Amino acid sequence: MYHPNVDENSGSICLDVINQTWSPMFDLINIFDEFLPQLLLYPNPSDPLNGEAAKLLQSDPEKYNKKIKDYIKKFASEDLIIDKEKHFKNDLSKNNGTNNSNDNNKKVEEKKSNENKENKKEENKNNEEDKKEDNKQENNNEDDDDINSDVSSVLSKPSLDDIELDD
Repeated sequence: MYHPNVDENSGSICLDVINQTWSPMFDLINIFDEFLPQLLLYPNPSDPLNGEAAKLLQSDPEKYNKKIKDYIKKFASEDLIIDKEKHFKNDLSKNNGTNNSNDNNKKVEEKKSNENKENKKEENKNNEEDKKEDNKQENNNEDDDDINSDVSSVLSKPSLDDIELDD
């Protein structure tokens, strides 16, 4: 990794929380979710493990960013990751004397199938809830119609003022 605070050869990280101020109150979640992302986003070139990266960041930040992008393309591209996964699976199957690739493919297909089933169940559940809501709405509309007809019938009945009394 090309970064001022990461040794390119060993992968050692210069992070004061790890190197100097470590305490039991920090756990791995803090390290992976808080400290490392901050270090990667905000390199500290004044305390480098990779002097070349630190100098480049300080002297020419645009060139530094271009070099980072080149490293990403070279070492972290999706195609490279897929190739490494295939190579790893092949190594596993050779070492075990079995074809783990087929087993893994079956597991992946089974997982996809289960996910599809779960998605369909969820979709059916949502459809049922929508139907129930529609039925409630229809019932409410029918109730409103009943109320409106009751009100109309009351309003259409003659009032005492409308009745003529014989004197």
